[in-house]
Amino acid sequence: MKIRLLYANLLCMEDKKTKTLLSWTAPEFIYHNKTRAWFIVLGIVSAALLIISLLLKNYFGALLVPIASFLIYVHARKQPRQLTIAITDEYINIGQFLSLAHKEITSFWIFEEPSIRSLSLETKKVLQPKISVLLAGQNPAAIREILIKFVPEKKHEEYFTDIIARKIKF
Repeated sequence: MKIRLLYANLLCMEDKKTKTLLSWTAPEFIYHNKTRAWFIVLGIVSAALLIISLLLKNYFGALLVPIASFLIYVHARKQPRQLTIAITDEYINIGQFLSLAHKEITSFWIFEEPSIRSLSLETKKVLQPKISVLLAGQNPAAIREILIKFVPEKKHEEYFTDIIARKIKF
């Protein structure tokens, strides 16, 4: 806890030295209300995968299916937090938990589709190679104009899992 507070204080000190070029608030992810039928389908698919795993004598898979199903259930009920995204002359701050120096970002791309408008960042981080941030009501051209000064723009492909999650309204 002390480390987290110290880190937050350091970010605040850095924010005083850096100039905020653009800032906006957006939800962490797009939330879709799930009906009872959605959860019933989740249960049926989970039960089918469990039965198939047991029939194939894949006991490790049979162990993972209920765990994964429970995690999907918990995440499906989670409400998104509101994040403040700030682009400064040195960093991109996403909420209070992530600050990326421009040199840590290899490229960016802005998705402007009817169903989604988001900023995609490819980073040098091993555990977070790609980060996506919703634009909310922000002007994509303004974001592009600022970021192009610090980070190269390169077309990103959307992850298959993201496409599937959007189709099933996860």
